[in-house]
Amino acid sequence: MRMRVQEVGPGLHPSEVVVEVQTTQGTERLVIDRTAIANDSLFVGWRSLARKNGEVLIELPNETMSGTSRIWVRNDDIIVDQDRAVGAV
Repeated sequence: MRMRVQEVGPGLHPSEVVVEVQTTQGTERLVIDRTAIANDSLFVGWRSLARKNGEVLIELPNETMSGTSRIWVRNDDIIVDQDRAVGAV
C-alpha cells in the first residue's frame, strides 16, 4: 500500500528528502530516504491499522517533524498495489 506524497525540499544528507503528506487534520512533513519515493508515493505498509468513515490509519516509515508516526488520511490518498496486495486491505 502506498500513499501520495509531495517533495518539498532536501534533507540533511544528500540521500534524504523532505516530503509533505496530507492528513485528515492538515499537513505533516517527514524526512525519508529519496529511494523510498516512487511515482510521488511512499510505501506505508501492507495494510491499514484501522478504517472509519472513508479514512485510513497508517503507520509511516519515519516519524513526522511533529513527532507522530501514525496518521489518519483520506482513503483517496492511498494507492493499493494490486500485484502485491495478496489479501491486504
